[in-house]
Amino acid sequence: MSQRFPLLPGAPAPETDCLAALRLATKELHARLDASLPLGRDEATLEDYRHHTLAVSAWLMALHPYLSTLEPLAPGFRFADPARLDALQQDARDAPGGHSSLDADEARISDCTHTLADRAFTESGTARQTAVCWGLAYVVEGSQLGGQLLYRRLGPRLAPHPLRYLQGAGLDTGARWKRFTTLLNANVHSEFDVRMACAGARAGFEGLQREFQEHGVFA
Repeated sequence: MSQRFPLLPGAPAPETDCLAALRLATKELHARLDASLPLGRDEATLEDYRHHTLAVSAWLMALHPYLSTLEPLAPGFRFADPARLDALQQDARDAPGGHSSLDADEARISDCTHTLADRAFTESGTARQTAVCWGLAYVVEGSQLGGQLLYRRLGPRLAPHPLRYLQGAGLDTGARWKRFTTLLNANVHSEFDVRMACAGARAGFEGLQREFQEHGVFA
């Protein structure tokens, strides 16, 4: 068994595989979320999808201010991509029960997600808040991969609805994920920063789960 020794004063913190740590830290939350989603069931309907889009839209709107702080660190990579929100809101309007514009309740920002992200920010300390944002981004970017899987399964059955949001970046979704993980590991590597990124990722998953519950997505 390896032995851990204290760092000498001024020594750099040991590096940690951030992606592996994030996966481990959110494994149970991820599994619980996937198991509870109506869209993952064979009998999923467009009404289910509309509730899904409204919940995800509220969640993303709450996260955008945090995600946008990462963009100066990765020029050309849109962490807070407005096209995602546009796709969600168009999909909600085009689903059964939708209308030309979302009402105030449907277009609201997720208070619970904002509260959880702020709590992770406070616990991290000012110098580590960027690491929390990388953890939040991990959940958002990873959700695009899950969306692609849902699109392949639901697209033919729920046609002609375009399911815009689930399409993500289309054929470029996998390449975008690879670029994100490269940026993640290049920017978050000290042991403490990785812990703060994990706190951000857990806040992201928990915020989404609570927003799904508020929208009646979970049974």
